[in-house]
Parts: sequence; structure tokens; C-alpha cells
Amino acid sequence: MMFFNKMNLSVRFTLTIIVLLGIFGLGISLLIRSLSNIELLLEQQSALHIQELSSNSAISREIFELSSRVQLLEQKFLYDEEILSEEGFNIDEQLQRIRALSNDQSFVIKMDDFIVDFHRFLGNSVTLNRILKQLSVTDKLLGHQIDQLDFALARTSIEQLSANANTESRNDLEVMHQIRESYLSAGKLAASVRSSITPDTEQVVIIEVLKELHILEMHLSNMRELSDVIIESKYAMLDTIKHYRINLRKMTANLNQRWIVMSALVNAQNSLISYVQETEENVQRSALRLSNELRNDLTIMRGWVFMIGLFSLIIGIILILFMVRHHITKPLNQLKQSFKEIETNNFDNPINLNRKDEWDVIESAFNRMASRLKKTYRDLENERSKLHELAHQDPLTGLANRLLIYKSIDTAISEAKRSHQHFALLYLDIDHFKTVNDSMGHSAGDVLLQEVSQRLSNLVEPSDMVSRLGGDEFMILVHSTQNITEASMLAEAVNEALRQPFLIDNETVFVGSSVGVCLYPEHGDSAETLVRNADTAMYHAKRGGRDSHCIYKDAMTSEAHNLMSKSSGLKQALLNNELFVQYQPQYDSFTGDIYGAEALVRWNHPSKGILLPGDFLDIAEQTGIIVDIDDYVFDIVFNDLQELKQQGLVSKDFSLSVNVSGRKLLSEHLLEHLKICYEQAPEITSRMILELTERDMITKLDQSSDFISQLKKLGFKIAIDDFGTGYSSLATLKHLPVDILKLDRSFVSGLDSEGVDHVIIDSILSVAHGLGLSAIAEGVETPQQLEALKTLGCQTVQGYLLSYPINRDELIKLLIEQSPPSLPLE
Repeated sequence: MMFFNKMNLSVRFTLTIIVLLGIFGLGISLLIRSLSNIELLLEQQSALHIQELSSNSAISREIFELSSRVQLLEQKFLYDEEILSEEGFNIDEQLQRIRALSNDQSFVIKMDDFIVDFHRFLGNSVTLNRILKQLSVTDKLLGHQIDQLDFALARTSIEQLSANANTESRNDLEVMHQIRESYLSAGKLAASVRSSITPDTEQVVIIEVLKELHILEMHLSNMRELSDVIIESKYAMLDTIKHYRINLRKMTANLNQRWIVMSALVNAQNSLISYVQETEENVQRSALRLSNELRNDLTIMRGWVFMIGLFSLIIGIILILFMVRHHITKPLNQLKQSFKEIETNNFDNPINLNRKDEWDVIESAFNRMASRLKKTYRDLENERSKLHELAHQDPLTGLANRLLIYKSIDTAISEAKRSHQHFALLYLDIDHFKTVNDSMGHSAGDVLLQEVSQRLSNLVEPSDMVSRLGGDEFMILVHSTQNITEASMLAEAVNEALRQPFLIDNETVFVGSSVGVCLYPEHGDSAETLVRNADTAMYHAKRGGRDSHCIYKDAMTSEAHNLMSKSSGLKQALLNNELFVQYQPQYDSFTGDIYGAEALVRWNHPSKGILLPGDFLDIAEQTGIIVDIDDYVFDIVFNDLQELKQQGLVSKDFSLSVNVSGRKLLSEHLLEHLKICYEQAPEITSRMILELTERDMITKLDQSSDFISQLKKLGFKIAIDDFGTGYSSLATLKHLPVDILKLDRSFVSGLDSEGVDHVIIDSILSVAHGLGLSAIAEGVETPQQLEALKTLGCQTVQGYLLSYPINRDELIKLLIEQSPPSLPLE
């Protein structure tokens, strides 16, 4: 018993199968003796029947094969005497071999009859082959003679035409055509004789050939004997036609004989095949009789086989069920229970099958697997915690990301609803971050973001959350703030902290922040609303001059909707031509002559009336519509200047200025547009000034310098608008190939009293004159300002003191009069 328990499963199943085979073999041995007599009878009768069937089967197969070869000989090898003779010899040799396969006298007689008929058929085929060859030779000779007749007729006709141009030869040519047509028809019919199916059809074809030959003779008789050559050709053709008829008569006789021979051959073949088939049927009947005798014996034997097989099956099923239950089902159930324990994360309950076979290996593997799963599960829990941190953490700064801050806001809203508490949300954007990125590189920008993150984290309580939303945008969730005053104080602290200098790559960098503040539930009752309103407040802080904070108000949302409305209205305004241009003249401060004019865009709003640039250009800049407005205004100014020049209203120094937005600057579209204008009227582009802001050019100084150089090649003059208010120093002027500096109105407005503005403008004018640049002062509104500019040497001025912006017709009127308004030039 101990030895049996130590057996593995494969040995146990092997022993079971051996026992089953032993029981089944015992039953089979009992049947062997009863089968011995049947086997002896089967051997004797089978040997006899197999011999007869083999002989007759071979004869039948050989005869059918020969029949196919004879048929193929009839259809394929008729026109080649050599192949016909060779194949006939081979078939005859095979016929003699088939004749020797059987000793049946009746079969030998029928086989001899078939061989005789085959030799008659072969002789007839050889004769017909020779006749067809003779007919082919005669046909070719007739064709050659027709060609000779045609040639002789053509030559005779040419000779007659040479002798007499009025000679009629058309009838002879027509007869020649009919002769050739009859020849071709006869040849085609003669070639189709062996493709016919019945003797009657062959006879009809031959009659048709004779008919065509008769027609050919008639056409020959109609041929005029114009020369000896033609006469000679005609008689030669008649002789050939006679031979053609002789060959046809021979072929007719041979074909008639051939059908008789073929009929006899087919009859002999059918008789032979019928005899062989009858012999095979006799053998089959004998085999059937033997089969019936054996069926009775096999029926009895089948009963014994069924009983033994059923008994073996029952014993086998019982043994197999026992083996499966004891060696498979029971261990599997224990294993299944252990797996359920693992599913409930219980890895401390090892399986114990108490077996020494293959299950012992499975038991050890399972217990090792459970131990490893326990360790893996513990590691996965640790990885899950790390992944949770990565999914909710900004990889650059280590702050919470957008996903986590939004979840935290939702949680804060739920808690605030239960406890009736408040919390604040600060949305901030780093001012001038793009300038740092563009000038110092993205790596420096990343360091700056990390420094900003550290300063923001130092400003808040541990219960608050600082998040980086992406780019240079941050958000602060402030649980420790319960009112708007505290939130505003925190926003001011953020402004102050980020206002302090940063040391990036050994360079001091100054930025700032625009902060939007909102409070729950005063400014929103959902995360989406709070974030949107805080973003709106941040946008207002940025519009208000940056480096500040702004508390959200409901009016800001209305303003945002107004922004969208104006953006949509601007697109419609371009389509409806609601935008128009006014010109503010520029004067010589010493002579009072009109020096030029600046183009200023206006919007004739359908419901709000005339809107100035300050009411819509910021919106156009933000939404990108400014690009289309620039093209629209430029085309108007270009056409107006062209018209003024054609009318002779402007001097050679007169020019018009047009503003170019920062979005348009450095674009290939702008350059292509200006090139087209230059190709149309280069004399107009040389009178146009493109005004670019200092801020837009300084962002990408090297590219701006190259781009301006390309514009100057097209004749345009370049002016720096609002000079002195951007980010550059006067030293950057040497890198920009500009022509004009426009002094910002903020400096001009300070000239009413002695002060620092006098020094600034004097310095700018000195640098401009030293670099060979012109200067234009804008925003002149008082006589004191004008007088001060004259004293400082500024020649060109513009402003409300001199002229308000006017339409094109009013500008034309001023140019015609060339008498500017009364100017306090003295």
C-alpha cells in the first residue's frame, strides 16, 4: 500500500490502461478462433476474385486507353504521315500485349477482329494523309499561278496605259479580284473537310469546293487575253484546277471508305468492351454471393464484440472515475480553496495536500507563488502610492498639478458646505515670463518656475495648497483665509514676493505677477466657476498694468462677454467694411507745412457709433484679428497715397504712416504682401512709413533687424513708435536699421513745465541726430509743448493742437490749400 501511494499519477493511469487492455484482449482472443475459418474462406475466394478482377480491370483500362489514343490519332495526327505511322505501330504493339493478358478464347477472337479493323483504319488514314498533302501542294501551286496572272495583268495594264491613257482596265482588275476570292473560298472549304462531323457534311463541303472551282474557271474564261503571258497563265491555272478536281475525287472516295472502316472499328471496340464488362459483372455477382454468406457469420460475431466492448467500457469508466476523483478532483478542490484565500489577500494560509506524486510539486510551487505574491502585492502597494503622487504632482516644481487642485477644490466645496466655512482661490500668472524664456532659454525659464514655486510655498500655511497649472500659471487654494480682506493681503504678499529679483544663471531677473482673487461661496459654488472667475480677475489685473492683484467682481464677467462680443463684431466689421481710416497730419514745426500724416483706424459700430482704436485694438490683438485689420488698413492707405500722387497733391517728401502690430511683425505673409505692393507701385512704397513698437522688435532683436532690412529694400521707411517706453536702451538702436523715432506722448506731456522730460527728449533727439535718424513728436496739445519742441530742435510734430484726425477728403482739402491751421510758431 505504501508503494502504491508513492506512485506518481502517470504510473497509476498507465496501470489502469493496462488492466483495461487486458480485459479487452481476453475478449478479442475468444473471437480469434471463430474468425479463423472465415479468414481461410476469405483468402481462397478473394485470391480467385482478385485475379479475375485484376485481369479484367487491366484489360478494360488498356482498352479504354487505346480507344482514347485511336480517337486522338483520328483528330490530331491525321496530317503527319510519320507521326501517324509511328503512333500506329505503338498502338498495334499495345494491342498485341492486351491480347496476351487473357486466355479466354472468346476474348482473343474479339481482340483479333479489333486489330484487323484497326489496321484497315490505319491504312485508310495514311492514304487520306497523302491525298491531303497532294491537295495542299495543288492549292499552293494554284495560289502561285494566280499571283503570276495578277502580276502579268498589272504589267500589261501599265503598258497599255502608257501607250494609251484612255485604255479601260477596270473590268480585268475586277475579274482578277473575283478569281482570287473564289480561290480563297475553295481553299478555306477544302481545309475544313476534316473538321466536319458527318459524312453528309463532308460531301456538302467537297461539293462547295467543286462549285468554287467551277466559278473560278468561269472568271478565267472572262479574263481578256491581252498578252501571251496572260494566256499562258490562264491555261496553266486550268490545268491545275483539273488536278485539284482529281484530288477532290480521290479524297471523296477515301472519306467514304473511311467512314465504313471507322464504323467497323467502333463496332469491334464496343463488342470487346461489352464482353469485358460482362465478365466483370459475373465476378461481382460471385463476390456478392460470398459477401452474403459472410454477413451472417459477422452478425453473430458483432454481438460478441458488442458485449465484450460494453463490459470493458463499464469497467474502464468505473476505474477512471475513481482515479479522477481521488487523484484530481480532491486536490483541485483544495487548490481552489487556497486560490480564494489569495483573492482575499490572505497569503498566510499555505496549501497541504499530503501527497508524494506530481501534486507534491504543485503544492510546493503554489506555496512559493503565494509567498512571492505576498511580496509583489506589498511592492505594488508602494508603487501605487508613488504613481498616485506622480499623477497628482507637477514634475518640474513638485507642486500639485491641475488634476489634484481641481479635486481639492471639489473636496473643499463639500467640506465648506457642511461646515458653512469660506475659502479663497488665487489664480496668478508670471509677468514677462515669455521674455525670460525667449532671451535666456527654456532651461532658465524652468529654474525661474522652480524659484517661484518655492516662494509661493513659503507664503502659505501647511493646510493650503499651491498648484502649477501649466506654463507660467499657478493657483493657490487657501483654507486659512475666511474673508476677502485676508485673501487680498495674501495676493499682495504674492506680488511683493515675486517682485523681488531672481538670480538665474548668474544674471539678475525681474518679473512680477498678476493675481486674480475670488472667495467661496461669494464668487462661485463650483470648481469650474471659481477657477473661471479667478482667471477673469487675473486677466483684469494684467490689463491694469501687471504686477498687481484684482478681486473678482460680477462686472468682470460681463466685460469678458463684451470682449467676446467685440471679437465677433470685429470679424463682421471686416466683412461689412465698417472699419475706416482717418489721417492725423504731421507738420513742420518751423514752417507749418504738412510733412505727412499718420493713418488711424476707426470702427463705425452699427449700434455704438464711432469707436476709437483703444476700444477694440486690444481685443483684436488678443484674438488675432489684428492681422486681418493690418492688411485691411494697409491696403486703404496704399490706395489713398497712390490717388494723392496721381492727383499731384503731395510733394516729394510727403509720406503716410501706418502701424504694424506685433502679431504681424516677422511674418512671411506681411513680407509677401509688401512685395506685391512694391511690384505694383515702387514709387508709392517709398512714401510709406511702417510704424513698429519698440517692445515688439526687442523681443527678437536679430530677426527684427534682418526683417527690417528686407522691408527697406522694398523702399519702406521704418519708424519706432512710442520710443522710450519699451524694454530696450538707446544702445539697441545701433542694431535696428530704422529711419524715424516717434517720441511717446508721455514725454511730450511733461514739457508744459521745466523738468526731467526736457532732458529725456533732448537726449533722444541728440542720439537720433547722431545716428542720422528723423524724430517725430506725437501728442502735442498745448502751445508750450510745441514751443519747447522747437527749442529742442524737433522738426516734425503731430497732435490735437495742430489737427485732429480727419478723413481723406479733408486731408485732400488741406493739401490743396497748403495752409495749415493757425499755429503759434513764434
